[in-house]
Amino acid sequence: MINGRQLIFGVSGLLYRRNLVLYDVETGSLWSQLLSEAVAGPLAGKEMKVLPVEHSAWGVWKTRYPDTRVLSFATGGQRDYRQDPYSSYLISRKPALLVAAGEAVKIYPFSELKKGYSPLVDQVGDKEITIAYDGEMEIARVENQPAEVRVFVGYFDDLKDFYPHAQIYRRPRH
Repeated sequence: MINGRQLIFGVSGLLYRRNLVLYDVETGSLWSQLLSEAVAGPLAGKEMKVLPVEHSAWGVWKTRYPDTRVLSFATGGQRDYRQDPYSSYLISRKPALLVAAGEAVKIYPFSELKKGYSPLVDQVGDKEITIAYDGEMEIARVENQPAEVRVFVGYFDDLKDFYPHAQIYRRPRH
């Protein structure tokens, strides 16, 4: 809901700073998924609410949420969803978890999370968070996510580009 109006989103196929951009059907505005706001069009600058999200392996997800329904690959289009349309792009694909609490933003590279113990209890702004990391599955999630905290997984370099003032988590050396 933006300005009291429900919008329908689609994938534009366009990139903004190397990251996929959504569009809304109603106005044609382009939306950055990493900024959670419209970056072009009539709604440029409008923010969207980020819903809680979890990066997970399918088997783990299906065990936790057995009634999950999955979208079909049979869309009527010609796209082969087993192929990554951006595989030829020279980008680093090192995953990281972004946690934002108000103006405080912290990026947790998976490479650092795997060096420590899970769960990790940390502070982002004035919020205490607990991050569970599974190195075998390479998945991370915030277990006690307050409603006002945004969390999502992205590529480390992209997150740094979109949030240049973010603090980068480094595992303390003992």
